[in-house]
Amino acid sequence: MQAESIEFVEDSEYAYAVGRIRALETRRIDSATLNSLISAPEARFLPLFVESTGLGGGDIGNSSILSNLEESYSETFAMIRAMIIEEEMRRLISLKYDYELLKLILKEERKSGEVVIPMAFQERSNYGYQHLKSALTEGRATETGEMLFGTYRHMSGLRESSGRDIDIACDIAYHTELFVLLDRCRNPFIKNYFIRSIDAKNIVTVLRIKSQGKKRSELRGRLIPFGSIDQAYFEEGFDLNIDGFAGIIIFSPLASILSQVDKSEDEGDQIAWIERSVDEHLLQYLRESVFVTFGIEPLLAFLWEKEIENKNLRTILIARLSGVPTHIIKKQIRGLYGS
Repeated sequence: MQAESIEFVEDSEYAYAVGRIRALETRRIDSATLNSLISAPEARFLPLFVESTGLGGGDIGNSSILSNLEESYSETFAMIRAMIIEEEMRRLISLKYDYELLKLILKEERKSGEVVIPMAFQERSNYGYQHLKSALTEGRATETGEMLFGTYRHMSGLRESSGRDIDIACDIAYHTELFVLLDRCRNPFIKNYFIRSIDAKNIVTVLRIKSQGKKRSELRGRLIPFGSIDQAYFEEGFDLNIDGFAGIIIFSPLASILSQVDKSEDEGDQIAWIERSVDEHLLQYLRESVFVTFGIEPLLAFLWEKEIENKNLRTILIARLSGVPTHIIKKQIRGLYGS
């Protein structure tokens, strides 16, 4: 429990929205259902998946279910966005899809051909692919915002940049604009969620780069700014074992996760466990919004938990149909251990 360190922003204008979310929360896919889907006999799996999710419609073909799964989350996304009062918060939840589209626009320019544009990105973006592409290429910075446009202009001028360079530049620009919006919104709970998310990503990045036998210099440009852990700590932790790394970031609530890793497992399994555990930590943080009677926090917590649910169901569907063993699937699922 972390309620003592969390501040909520009460807003009576969200009374109806929160009531609606509380009703919808009763229909979430719980850990028992996830376990049932993972362990169901092969012949029973697809019918059980459709029955549990209600996503099959008249066709339970694999591609149809995957399409319905994405469309279901897009509908949830649109519903939440419509209930949000603050313009900055509406832009905020769609912002990562804007930058995902920007990555595709830049990569399309590099390849001088068409790239596949996921419909989900278009539906959840503030712009849509063609609208954003036109605004960027025509120089309409007031329409896209300076950060989005500036990133496009900068990366377009670097003809030798790779796909990875584009991804890193767009991710950093996304988080830069994100924190501008968070500062305007003045919501400690939401801002702290993103800070913890960045810390979690950076911790896993350090461990993965180290496990690949790469040099500490590889961290430069790969770490996302705006977290609570300074880059110097990551650089120092790179040269330490996991316990040592935990010791120098003891001020972070994520440090205890590093201390609890099973040292008897191989390095890859340790990192996978840490990655899953920090995700579980973030889930538990979101669930503290249960204490909010009026406010935006339950809306965003519900949206992000539904996003995780969507990823879980997609992972289970693809893995089961590919014959992946049960114990491997469980390692990829979030919410089994912290529910």
